[in-house]
Amino acid sequence: MDKLLSALRQISDGMEELGNTMLREEQVYKAELADRLAKGLQGDAAIGHYNEWMEKAGMTHLMVK
Repeated sequence: MDKLLSALRQISDGMEELGNTMLREEQVYKAELADRLAKGLQGDAAIGHYNEWMEKAGMTHLMVK
């Protein structure tokens, strides 16, 4: 029973961490989008802006290649 509870605790902790990560990514994405739209960026400039924000936030896995 202790093994089962430990496994469930690990799953729960992992899900909480994933949720926190997704919330942070959403916050950064929304802030970047608002800034990009306010600046009227389009095309390559918009992609460069987005990538800069993702890199600064440590979210390089979301960068556009």
